[in-house]
Amino acid sequence: MSREHGVLIAVSLGFFFVTATTFTSLGYVLYTMVADLGWSHAAAGTSFALLGLACGLSSPLPPLLIKLAGSRMTLFGGALVLAIGFGLASIVDSIALFFVATALMGVGFSLIAPSPGVFLIATWMPERSARLLGVYFMAGSLGGVAGPLIVSSIVGLTGSWRLHWAAMALAALLLGVVFLFTVRDAVKVENAEQVKNAGIAPVAAPAATPWTVRQAMLTPSFMLIALAMMIVQTVVTSIHSVLVTHVASLGIGGAASAGAMAMSLLALSGTFAKGITGALTERHDAKQLLVGGLVLQCAALMLLAVAHTPTIAIVASLLFGVGWGLSWLSAHVLLLRYFGSAIAGDLTAMATMATTFAVLGPLSAGWVADTSGSFVPVFWVFAGLLAAVAASTGLLLGVPRPRRSPAPAALPAANDQPLVAAE
Repeated sequence: MSREHGVLIAVSLGFFFVTATTFTSLGYVLYTMVADLGWSHAAAGTSFALLGLACGLSSPLPPLLIKLAGSRMTLFGGALVLAIGFGLASIVDSIALFFVATALMGVGFSLIAPSPGVFLIATWMPERSARLLGVYFMAGSLGGVAGPLIVSSIVGLTGSWRLHWAAMALAALLLGVVFLFTVRDAVKVENAEQVKNAGIAPVAAPAATPWTVRQAMLTPSFMLIALAMMIVQTVVTSIHSVLVTHVASLGIGGAASAGAMAMSLLALSGTFAKGITGALTERHDAKQLLVGGLVLQCAALMLLAVAHTPTIAIVASLLFGVGWGLSWLSAHVLLLRYFGSAIAGDLTAMATMATTFAVLGPLSAGWVADTSGSFVPVFWVFAGLLAAVAASTGLLLGVPRPRRSPAPAALPAANDQPLVAAE
């Protein structure tokens, strides 16, 4: 096996692993931990929020560490941080220690994916990087599908969430060893920007745009798209944190396993929807797809709120995943089409930064569940938010018009004579 193929397999395995063991599966483990340790739903939601916050705040670290220590040691360090986080989670009795553990998981996630993987693929295989990056991100998405099922199998067979965390700590250490033996840098890293810009095809300069980033951000169109992205990410983050617990409350026996199935199917349908949305935007209005995705998510939450059996909740999860995929990708397409490729990256970063507020979703959902005894009120509130955003997007979102300075008055041509009054 060639070096570049070894690198591709290693980083794809890393992306699969961090996705499978953190965001998508944490909801299942929290369900068993809350029941065993007597934690509140608000405390469980806080741990989920800390995972997302730590992941976001540590995202600038990989380019800096790759410059200082190289990709191999950055990935190995990420695996060690994950192993420590998982190890702490396996021995926790207090919620405070679990907060530390989930924060470490978030940092470990950032150190492993996606930035280091994108850089390594782009520098080892530049001619095929576009296609192989698709493989890489698909591996990450499949981790979201497999993660809840893996956790459900381990906890279901052993009856111990502590054993699950211990197994994940061991797996993280083994992943670190894989990184040490397979990963090398293809080029010497001179600065952090070299890592940040990896994977961007060396195409011609983007077409000129009449917009500046500041002007674009002040338009109602950008604000509406950013609002839609923020609400979608808030709802998605919250659903990941509460879905297993809610589905488990709908039945007896294998209801928790049904929750894991619902989470996996949500990830699968979301991945599929994202995969086809790009092609759909070439034939259909991206604004309509955005509104349609928001409406589907709204309908899914309403169905989830009235569901009385795990089967109905699973159907709602599938529907929600499709709406998530449609709305998320079409929002990015609209930023590109409305404001041009020259500043689309900056605007995407600004809109994504707004989604940091999504960490408040699990906190709010946990507090409501502790107060009311159910997540149903949260689903209705989120459904209302999605409906309001869908309506405002459908009615108000339009192609923005840049402000243009008035054209100077045309000077008379040399052979034109000014009109004068007859004497």
